Amino acid sequence: MMARSLQKHIVIAGRVNAGKSTLFNSIMGSDAAIVSSKRGTTTDAVRKSIEVPGLGPVVFIDTAGFGDDTDLSDERLKKTRAEFSKADAFIYIDDNDDEAILKELEKYNKPVIKVIMAIDRDVSYDNEDAIVYRDDSSREEIFTALKKVLDTKEESLLDGVVDGKATIIMVMPQDAAAPKGRLIKAQVEAIREALDKGMTSIVVGDEDLESVRDRFHGADLVICDSRVFKKVYDVFGGITKVTSFSVLFSKMKGDIDYFIESVKKFDNFKGDEKILIAEACTHPPINEDIGTVKIPAMLKKRFGDGLKFTFTRADDFEDIDDFDMIIHCGACMFNRAHVMSRVAMAKEKNVPMTNYGVTIAYLNDILDKIQY
Repeated sequence: MMARSLQKHIVIAGRVNAGKSTLFNSIMGSDAAIVSSKRGTTTDAVRKSIEVPGLGPVVFIDTAGFGDDTDLSDERLKKTRAEFSKADAFIYIDDNDDEAILKELEKYNKPVIKVIMAIDRDVSYDNEDAIVYRDDSSREEIFTALKKVLDTKEESLLDGVVDGKATIIMVMPQDAAAPKGRLIKAQVEAIREALDKGMTSIVVGDEDLESVRDRFHGADLVICDSRVFKKVYDVFGGITKVTSFSVLFSKMKGDIDYFIESVKKFDNFKGDEKILIAEACTHPPINEDIGTVKIPAMLKKRFGDGLKFTFTRADDFEDIDDFDMIIHCGACMFNRAHVMSRVAMAKEKNVPMTNYGVTIAYLNDILDKIQY
């Protein structure tokens, strides 16, 4: 099954005890979420993928409800709202035609499918826009509604970058920052897409790149880890297209034009600015970490030690108003909706937002020479 970060995310929202978990379990065909008449039973979001005909694998997310009067209600609602930013569409359990909840969902500019739960009870409700869910057979109505509102175009790293049966050199340095025994997600997805499209992938480290260049002189594209962007460009830049995994992900997951526009704001930096560096992964940073170590070092070398850095991970992305720049990772662990919600927030607050790979290309003066 494709990675969850490439799947559509459907968030089930509504009041407590409206039937969200019941619907979630019915869609899954299993007791994936606890169902109880006790208020506030759902605490953390529950997520599970299911194959939907015509859409492929889809992630459904059951969330804690609004109107929870337990001691942990504020914390649960905060976690629920964190899931909203990941939604490609919402399923709203319409229990009492709560306009406040609907208005909150509509702020995200995502499709909202209304569902009225009628399992084991009679429902009389005059709402032609809502699906009345009476039993498991009603799932098909929801799936049909989702197919009408979701963009079914597959996300692609390589479309528009190389065509047909291209030959791609992928430079993947395996230092202390590389996970032991496996490749990072961005690398795996690039290799997988190249295979699916009949392209040839040549995977190398960053040693003896001149020899690699000479052996595979007809390569159509070189993709590298952003940490070695300049090193790779110096070897291959004169003969073929060069980019990084992070840059390609910023195009697939985010708004590459805004990232390029934003990174140029560095031109006006005085050296005392506040910079937020946002990482999607949850693993702890290590000594050679690109986000917490290498990019700050590069920026300090250019602008001095007066820069102030704040680091966040995973869903932590609040109170961004006071920052002069946001630098986000490639977000291979996030779905596109999640990244674009952050872009929208940055634009709304007029905060420049860019990406690891774009930043490194700018700092190495090759931004106008890379491929994306």
